[in-house]
Amino acid sequence: MKNLFILILLCIVLNACTTAREEVSKGKVRIGMTKADLRSALGATTLSEDAFLGGCYRNYNNNLKLEVLSSSSRSVYFVFENVYQPSIGCDRFKVGDGRLAQIKYTLQDVNQYIESKNQIKKKKIVKKTTPKKIEPKNEIGDNEAVPAASGSGFYITSSGYIVTNNHVIEGCRKVSLTHNGKEFEANVIATDAKNDLAILKSDIRPMRFYKISQDDPKLLEDVIIAGYPLGKKVSSAIKTSKGSVTSLAGYGDNYSNFQTDAALNQGNSGGPIIDGSGNVVGVAVANYGKQAGVESFNFGIKSSTLKTFVSSNDINFLTGSKSSLNNKQLGNLINNATIYLECWLTVADIKKIIASEENRKAFYSEFQ
Repeated sequence: MKNLFILILLCIVLNACTTAREEVSKGKVRIGMTKADLRSALGATTLSEDAFLGGCYRNYNNNLKLEVLSSSSRSVYFVFENVYQPSIGCDRFKVGDGRLAQIKYTLQDVNQYIESKNQIKKKKIVKKTTPKKIEPKNEIGDNEAVPAASGSGFYITSSGYIVTNNHVIEGCRKVSLTHNGKEFEANVIATDAKNDLAILKSDIRPMRFYKISQDDPKLLEDVIIAGYPLGKKVSSAIKTSKGSVTSLAGYGDNYSNFQTDAALNQGNSGGPIIDGSGNVVGVAVANYGKQAGVESFNFGIKSSTLKTFVSSNDINFLTGSKSSLNNKQLGNLINNATIYLECWLTVADIKKIIASEENRKAFYSEFQ
């Protein structure tokens, strides 16, 4: 408390205090930080700009586990999510939990964001009931939806956003995911057919999620591909393969892709391609030439393309670090942040897709 009074006095005497917006623009306030981190970052602001001094603004939404913090000036609103212990008044030492998810500059923007979260939650409640998994039978009618194809995906936020390939979920009547042995439904948030990317959202709050590499992969860089090749036909356990980056361009000189010799099969689509620090450097997308006996001709979508797609959909993600992880740490990340996806289709859908020359789905054997 003594240090706080000294800092306030220095601010007044030296006229050296900043504003909350200045601290945001300097990068001292970052998405993902705790309330304690925010308190420290705002320590050099004027009295009216500090969200942890008298006259502060507090609004807690128990339904969304979301809390909005602001100062007496109301110049910046800090939106925290996953809040199970909200702050108490303007007490600097009873700030509670949660992570900074949004930074807004007007109360109207805050209310619009909360309303959008409420709408998403309402849609999930309507779709909460998941049909029991139906074993395929010869008697299945053409209009009956069944789990017909599989793919891989991975978490990129603690709030449950998932990245996969567009071709994994394209045309699906329903997309389900397996997490800790249980099946959940995933909602499609956004798709990019040209770059073959898609973003899904689930009700799950994962223990781990991937950070996206700040840089694209380099030639000869070692990489790991994680996912579920061949679905669960081999086993239900996640599988990995190692290799290196063999070209910085994809098929047909597509420079949003790169080539790797790490093994990639049907079912790997949408899985993460990571470096030794566990950062996502690419998204597994395709293999070519296997039917003709050509091996190690596999492709991934570059992290720069992925970041542009995710950012354009207003999803905040963390960029990777340079510190290496050991095999145990990498294994823990892969096991907890990579997921198995299933595409539900009607028999009529399956027949139409299989007849198409551009079919890229990993259909289960009984439908091929």
